[in-house]
Amino acid sequence: MKKHIFLCASLIALAGCMVSCEDFLEKQPLDSVSTSNFWQTKKDADKALTAVYSSFRNGTFSAVPAGGPCTEQEVLSDNAVSRGAHSAIQQGGINASTGGLLTDMWTNSYKGIAAANYYLDNCDKVRDLYTEEEFNKMKAEALFVRAFFYNELVVHYGDVPLMLHMATVGDGFESMPRTPRAEVVAQMLEDVDFAIQWLPNIAYTDGHAVQGSAIVLKCRILLNDSKYSEVATLAGNYIHSGNCPFSLADDYAGIFFGKQINNPEIMFSIQFTAPDDFHALDQMVGSRMTVFPSYNLRAAYEEGDPRIKMTMYETGDSWVNNDKTGKFEEDGNRAEGTIPFTGMAFKKYVDPNAFRASASTLSDQHIVKMRFADLLLMYAEAMFESGRGDDPLALKALNDVRQRPGVEMPAKTALTREIIRNERRVELAYEGIRYYDLIRWDIAKDVIPTVQYDVSGRMRVFDGNLWPIPQSQMDIMGDIWTQNAPWN
Repeated sequence: MKKHIFLCASLIALAGCMVSCEDFLEKQPLDSVSTSNFWQTKKDADKALTAVYSSFRNGTFSAVPAGGPCTEQEVLSDNAVSRGAHSAIQQGGINASTGGLLTDMWTNSYKGIAAANYYLDNCDKVRDLYTEEEFNKMKAEALFVRAFFYNELVVHYGDVPLMLHMATVGDGFESMPRTPRAEVVAQMLEDVDFAIQWLPNIAYTDGHAVQGSAIVLKCRILLNDSKYSEVATLAGNYIHSGNCPFSLADDYAGIFFGKQINNPEIMFSIQFTAPDDFHALDQMVGSRMTVFPSYNLRAAYEEGDPRIKMTMYETGDSWVNNDKTGKFEEDGNRAEGTIPFTGMAFKKYVDPNAFRASASTLSDQHIVKMRFADLLLMYAEAMFESGRGDDPLALKALNDVRQRPGVEMPAKTALTREIIRNERRVELAYEGIRYYDLIRWDIAKDVIPTVQYDVSGRMRVFDGNLWPIPQSQMDIMGDIWTQNAPWN
């Protein structure tokens, strides 16, 4: 019996219930109450839904006060280089025991799924307190979050356990197999379709997913399986409906710092408000420069593209952390870190006035997970790949992004795969999108080894499109699970 309880508790740990198999609330923000006296009022339901969204509040999916933000994961792609964080991934040779992000992605995704499942398993208890529209909206939010995290899991690990209810003793989780990826994707699409149906078609303002958020998520899920015609129809119908509440912002840099409140382009983000709710992005990225642009990213920009200066600092640029010359250069550098060997640092998201940012800086930039420019570019790509690249609407979508206020790059006269992919790269740089694109295009194996990751000239090594299942989980499951190749 002790072995059974250990296995149950350990497997449920991957779903977010890390101490007790019997009381999920013990590891949720509602840990001062019990199931017997909860789920009686609208306030209870609101608290539980808040706990679902709180699943994003970690270094894997947003940012935290004393650690690196999720934007450091740009180093997974050919856009960025890191000193310290994710060094094992850069150097290659990862394995099931590597830990770090390879384990955190698994654990934090399942914590989010567990929070969503807890909500979905209990929300019927307060159904009579709401209208049908109100109740289904809240249920749709939880399903959106669950689908979001399952999408992360299947991208990184392939087949994963599909858990649709809370984990409790006696449910057989100690012998639960990995669910085939196709079945997980089918469930994700079912969840997100419910979300699209019931989430309101309004602008994104308060941290709660809206219909546009779910449409972007469904497009991403479908693109991972090259369902281009379906994406073209879904995205196109929404963009051209006449009722789309989103538009391109008139300040590209402001999307990430300074003009995030009620920004018309942001479709989903993780919101922060100092002084009670803050993170360390300015310190880690702006002052320590733990992650910084690669030579490859800089070379991807066309000459004269103003997004360069809104995305990165280069030698000679004005820089608050140099109180001697006022320039981005080592002579007079007062930041916590030295200038990276590439001679560049990320400016996107960074407070340009934060001098030697520290833990007391109280950064509260919202971490943008979805925006309208991405939807436009997914639409252009889907139209092209489904044989409709000569449709004027497809070309317009790409050129709308290129010619947005403050960018105003020359319009392209025709779509090509290279043009679309490069536009996605430079427009969405340092937003955690590039790696997912490389995986779904199956070109990571070709481009990652072209990235220099240190001053001595060493080049990146790519270990494969899928990561190994964390060894801690493989140890629990014994012979029930087969490890991903080549670690099996």
